[in-house]
Amino acid sequence: MTGRFKKLSFSIRVSRQYKIFEPRKETEITLMLNKKIKYVSIALMLAMVALIQVMTGSVTTYAAPQGDYSIQKIAPAGGEIKEDASYYDLKMAPGETKTIEAKIYNKGSEEISVKNLVFAAFTNANGQIDYTKQADDYDKSLKIKMSDIAKVKSSDVDAKVPPAGEMTVSVDITLPQDTQPGVILGSWHFEKDGQVDDKGKKEGVTINSKYAYALAIKITVDKEIEKPNLNLLGISIGVVNYRKAFLAELQNDVAAITGKMTIDAKVTAKGKFDTLYENKLESLTFAPNSNYKFPVFLGTDQFKPGEYTYRIKATTDDPKWASKTWEWNMDFTVLPDKAKKVNDEAINDPKPGGLPKWIFIAICGLLAIILLLLFLFIILGKRRKKEKEKA
Repeated sequence: MTGRFKKLSFSIRVSRQYKIFEPRKETEITLMLNKKIKYVSIALMLAMVALIQVMTGSVTTYAAPQGDYSIQKIAPAGGEIKEDASYYDLKMAPGETKTIEAKIYNKGSEEISVKNLVFAAFTNANGQIDYTKQADDYDKSLKIKMSDIAKVKSSDVDAKVPPAGEMTVSVDITLPQDTQPGVILGSWHFEKDGQVDDKGKKEGVTINSKYAYALAIKITVDKEIEKPNLNLLGISIGVVNYRKAFLAELQNDVAAITGKMTIDAKVTAKGKFDTLYENKLESLTFAPNSNYKFPVFLGTDQFKPGEYTYRIKATTDDPKWASKTWEWNMDFTVLPDKAKKVNDEAINDPKPGGLPKWIFIAICGLLAIILLLLFLFIILGKRRKKEKEKA
């Protein structure tokens, strides 16, 4: 429930820096080469790991709070449920209105514009609560979204903060009269305008980063929900981070954060018990009234048309309640057209009769490392030979 920072996309260009070594004594050069072989090897191996990650779509960057502006929560009048919370921990009744405030600090020498909006929280593809953006779709059980009841003051949406100055901005929250007990979750999101360097992006020179802030807002209406509930809505197949997966759509249909979740799933042929594929994840947290597609990955296998059974077990050990476990077995069919479509969408898996692209890249990189090391050993050998001749 702490403020989260926005997940960011980036563009990469490999840049090279050269260090010129001035002439030194032969013994100094020999010692230097002995050290350089080790350091260059490590550096190249790390570079190869990074290159493979980029090619396989697994690299992600996160922007930490820095730069020329910052955000500070202002404790609301009337107190909070948790007084020292870094987020807004409010208790409200149906029909009640409250105002919350935050302060924007401009550390730079020029005026800045900071756009701030309120988002409704949801459960992301990693099985965690996401405060950093709006969801593409919200669960049908979510009747009241934070973004509908909490509005940034119109004059504060694009906050103009003077050089080396500060500005207080506010959000008005009004609960409808028919709001039911439970938790409504969202965030107050801040992002400074003009952070993307279009020129650098076109040239592919830099990693472009945007620094954004998200202050979580938790509203407890009357009281917490007394017990959790999960539903299995259906099974599908798709691609998660470019990887093929069987997907079980789980729904948290109550107004409560459901944490400390452990999910264990297996896919078998229909009516069979021999496991074809399986996955287990722990420490998941579901946002109130949200859904999450739990993946069981195929690895390098291709989807094959046929009938399957998805066997799934979910347990919450959230201390708000007694431990609760749900188990489902659901039959489903993979159709030929759908199997082909998903197989074609996955970019990290080998096509029938061939190796994946990243393996070729890894092999080429490994060969480059070996050749470079051989080159350095040859140079080192020549240096040592000259030393012996002089001795």
